Amino acid sequence: MPVGQSGDDLPEGDGKKILQASCTACHDLAEVTKFKGFYTRDDWRDVVKTMIEYGAKVKESDVDVLIDYLAKNLGKK
Repeated sequence: MPVGQSGDDLPEGDGKKILQASCTACHDLAEVTKFKGFYTRDDWRDVVKTMIEYGAKVKESDVDVLIDYLAKNLGKK
């Protein structure tokens, strides 16, 4: 499995801000970025929805922005 990127390696954008604010409350970004290239957009949607069920604080209006960002920058090519 490839080594995950740090948040500093990720492209800037609204999705990065949401990722940093919402996901790092419980784990570091390597727990997300280690899956680069493994997940499709639908897989990332499932991950985000599951994390919200576990208590991740993501506003409803930010969900699609976050999923789009993850799929574009970490999604399966």
